[in-house]
Amino acid sequence: MLRLSEAEVISTALQGMLYGIATIMFILTMVILFRNSEHRRVNYTMVAASCALTALATAEFGVNISRLVQGLLDAGPVSPHGVEGWFADVSEPSFVAKGVLYGAQTLILDAVVIYRAYAVWQRVWIVVIPVLSWMALFASCVLLNKSLATASTDATDIFAASTGRWITLFYYLTLATNLTATSILAYRIWRTNRRTSQLIPSVDARSRLMFTLLIVVIESGVVYSVAVIASLILFVLKSPGLYVMLDFLSPIICIVFHMIIVRIGLAKEHEESDANSKSFRTRGFLSGPKARAERKPIQVEVELDRFHDADTSFCAEPQRSDDNKEKGSGEF
Repeated sequence: MLRLSEAEVISTALQGMLYGIATIMFILTMVILFRNSEHRRVNYTMVAASCALTALATAEFGVNISRLVQGLLDAGPVSPHGVEGWFADVSEPSFVAKGVLYGAQTLILDAVVIYRAYAVWQRVWIVVIPVLSWMALFASCVLLNKSLATASTDATDIFAASTGRWITLFYYLTLATNLTATSILAYRIWRTNRRTSQLIPSVDARSRLMFTLLIVVIESGVVYSVAVIASLILFVLKSPGLYVMLDFLSPIICIVFHMIIVRIGLAKEHEESDANSKSFRTRGFLSGPKARAERKPIQVEVELDRFHDADTSFCAEPQRSDDNKEKGSGEF
């Protein structure tokens, strides 16, 4: 069976590789978010979230390196429980620090997904369930870290009932929050893309952008959900591999978050290169004889512009100046 000291070495090494990828994607994200900032508003909400997630991932990676040094060279060899017992101690300050950092990352990621869902819907009631789930997740995170810090008799057993129930609840809630918010967001993108393709088939570039956005949102949700489910399964099986997955989750959260911005930013760059010609053809369609007294093409153009301006809150701040006027049309 995999020993905890071995698991720590393996997980820290692999976490370093994933952290390198996350760092590169963070740099690309900053370039995309601040690109052409003189012509459009920078979404500082996404900038702050990106910086916070990267800082937390950096801090957790540093804590893991410190734990290796302490566990293998300093505190571990002189511990009453030995090296393995030191690594298994969930009340050890460095382990509690890891729990706090990971919990903060999870809360930020799920909050961003909820924010993105709200940005494209512009309706509070749409995100009520994810918000309530996020609030429960926040409470479970606090109680989980409290149980880790105050563990005494079962301090060397992460699977003990005193900590195990909070870990299980935390995994269930983050999974529920992320899946519901991602589903709401993906449905909105899918619905808008379908309406666009049916009523304005000539708007190819923007339809491709929405389709790319839909795929990326689903992919990011699947990657994160699979990682959480794998951790939950390992926890239920009481496998030491859980410690490896716990260290994987930190950079995975960063990669999932930045992946959406980077891929959509690159897709937008390609779409914007054709913006003038596509915009001209779309206007011709809307002003031609087929438009006559129909309002649907006009309404879809408004929906496209609204979606594009909001950009699902990934690259540009949502434009809300005319939202209240358009809501009266009944299209949204």
